[in-house]
Amino acid sequence: MRKLFLVVAFIAFSTLGTTNAQQSTTPPDDQKVITHTRGNYYDVVTKTTEGKILQEGQYYKEGDRFKAHGIWKLYDRNTSELVTKAEYDKGQQLWVETKADDGKIVRIDQHELTVKRLEERIAVLEKQIEKLQETP
Repeated sequence: MRKLFLVVAFIAFSTLGTTNAQQSTTPPDDQKVITHTRGNYYDVVTKTTEGKILQEGQYYKEGDRFKAHGIWKLYDRNTSELVTKAEYDKGQQLWVETKADDGKIVRIDQHELTVKRLEERIAVLEKQIEKLQETP
């Protein structure tokens, strides 16, 4: 179960790296508010319709793209408890830490994130090779 939670947290935060202004990953009822703070920096808060904060962070705007920057926080929808934090530097994820089922905080650094991404790519390529080998 711990592995599953880590993978879900990893996927949740790995999608923050770079995004278009028009693209939204929030459910239809949630509200994502982007506020210009200074220069190329924008604060981001995603809230439920009841006003509970689900996610907060910052974007750095480069051209027409918004890149996750600084510390991002992800909160539990039901308890509003902080469950995952990650740090980005202009779209590049530096680390992620998440609360495991046993309550311990698990931290994954940039090197481990790179290895995880490569493992996922390899798995996809292996499946594609298997499909090619199955076709006559």
